[in-house]
Amino acid sequence: MFSKESLYINAIKYTNQLKINYKKLNNNDIIETNSSTFIAKDDILGRDIATKLNNHASEINNTYISTLLIADDTVLLKKKSPKPKDCEVTVLNNDYNIAVSKNNLFETRNYFEKCGVDYIFSAYHVLNLHIEQNPCNNNLVILLFNDQAFCVVLNEKNEIIFNKKIALSAFDDIKQSKFYENEVLGQKLFDEVYALELHEAIQNTIEEFYANSKNIFIERISLLYNIKILTNEQIQQMSDEFMIDTTYHPISVDEELFELSKDTHSHKSFIKPRSKPTNTFRNFVLALAVFAVIFAGSAFVLPYKKWLGMEDKKVTTPTQTVSKKVEEAKPIKREIILPNHMEINSQLEFKVLKALEVIPYDMVLTELTVDKDRLLFDVNMLNKDTYIKVIKPELQKDYEKVNITFKESKKPVLKATIDVEGFKDKKETGTKEYKDVYLSNEFMSIITVTEQIKMLFPKGTSINFKSSSKETNVSFDYLVNMLIQSPLEFFKVIEVLNNEMYSININYPVNFVKTEAGIEVEFILQFNQPK
Repeated sequence: MFSKESLYINAIKYTNQLKINYKKLNNNDIIETNSSTFIAKDDILGRDIATKLNNHASEINNTYISTLLIADDTVLLKKKSPKPKDCEVTVLNNDYNIAVSKNNLFETRNYFEKCGVDYIFSAYHVLNLHIEQNPCNNNLVILLFNDQAFCVVLNEKNEIIFNKKIALSAFDDIKQSKFYENEVLGQKLFDEVYALELHEAIQNTIEEFYANSKNIFIERISLLYNIKILTNEQIQQMSDEFMIDTTYHPISVDEELFELSKDTHSHKSFIKPRSKPTNTFRNFVLALAVFAVIFAGSAFVLPYKKWLGMEDKKVTTPTQTVSKKVEEAKPIKREIILPNHMEINSQLEFKVLKALEVIPYDMVLTELTVDKDRLLFDVNMLNKDTYIKVIKPELQKDYEKVNITFKESKKPVLKATIDVEGFKDKKETGTKEYKDVYLSNEFMSIITVTEQIKMLFPKGTSINFKSSSKETNVSFDYLVNMLIQSPLEFFKVIEVLNNEMYSININYPVNFVKTEAGIEVEFILQFNQPK
């Protein structure tokens, strides 16, 4: 009755979008997570998004909204260093403070004016937390975030002894340059420019560090990315040219920001959290009322029993006999026939894989919908011959009808929708016996199933209960939305589901959409169990 609920909302502003991650806690245990991504190009948060955040805050008193600086001009300061003029200063770690200009802090705070914000951190806070949790002695560690490279060099004690921040070209910079021709070639140009700029930035950082430090050698370069851009070949090339072991690893900025916000002891935010409404008085009154009812009831019932001669008597129970009966009541296995989730998921995986394999190198797939008997591609291509000579013949091997519709677009990029229907190799959905999993007296509630399913998916995946049905068996349907960087991550999810002992399958349709943050995948997940 007096459990403490709290809601942590991470709202991170990227160049053209706002990514929001929700974590609901009950007594410090995470009980629900969700995430959303919105297009956000304005200088202040849109009213529709702010309304959603305010609605969440109105449901739970202890709601905290956290973000990172939109324009991060922070500077690291040794402890006891004087405070720079027109700056706000907060703690980074035991050795350093961190300062940000009041103008940039105001810009971030003002962006969330319609809903308010409780914590504002720098990307340096994220990098420092990662270093504390993953010691990187004698390393050059670089966090690549929001078109900036946050660089630190660590000594043998995992202490920061050098830091530098470098601006990298954004995709919009490439788009506005005279070298930009179209989206397809523009993305390729951006990837090349990004790799060259980062290579030069690392080289300059190493040279600058060695110019001021002669006693410490960098043994490894660790690159941490939020969005993967570099290839394994490019990383290996850097490693060979610098003659230093170079690694390239993902980092969950959302998770690090959640940890920073949840830590109420370190006070590393540039601002103090807003005061929260409390229910102390209401809880006190409620407890007092319950106590009064119990007291009044006991005061009345006890004498009433005495008047009627209903005094409590000791009752002896045949414990030996009962124990014997309990031992004999063993669970009874029964035949359970449910949809064969391994077969269903594998068939869907085959269709997705075949659809992706037909896309040639000179075409960009922006959206893909895989249905039971249909495929729908949204693509950007340079040449119509690609469809005629490559795509159509391949798709006709598995489907009866293949059509293309070209949209109005300026050359050389042609935008088109490819509609594919009539899957040839149709198979009846199989069933499987699950008698070793389910017992005759076992039924899993929606809450239990939801918690089990969340454990099967990567962090940040949005999983929301949608509906249930009771026909031949009980089915719970969930709407799943996840962000991946490669289709291999989706196939990994299918592998995890197929290894489960329960009947859990992905339902059609499955939708893939290319975004700036990665590939957004949405589908219905079905959990089946006996009635």
